[in-house]
Amino acid sequence: MVQGGLQQTGSMGTMGSNGARASPSFLFPMARVLLPQSKTEIIRQFIFDAGSSIVSVEFRKADGTIRKLQFNPRDTTEIKGTGSPTKNPSIVRCRDFSIARKEGQGAWRSFDCERVVSIKANGIALYV
Repeated sequence: MVQGGLQQTGSMGTMGSNGARASPSFLFPMARVLLPQSKTEIIRQFIFDAGSSIVSVEFRKADGTIRKLQFNPRDTTEIKGTGSPTKNPSIVRCRDFSIARKEGQGAWRSFDCERVVSIKANGIALYV
């Protein structure tokens, strides 16, 4: 028996004491329904939802190697130098704070959302 008179029925959900199925929102009040979205939209929303928390991203570079970086999505430090706007919506530009800590203000990096292997923030990991 689970709180509220519910009992577990395996992977098919839960049933109330009267045999009626409980609604998913009752079972998972913090769950979000994911509608069909592109990988880029899912990752951009994940980054937005992270707020000012540190986001860790693991992605495959164009040469096939894996790179990891960490950044604060709310970092508004200006890009200096030859930084130019990108027309590709799947490209995310950020300042890798682990490199910035060692080398100062630089450390601007970008990654393609379509090449992301995993992304983590606020104790939540998303493997895509």
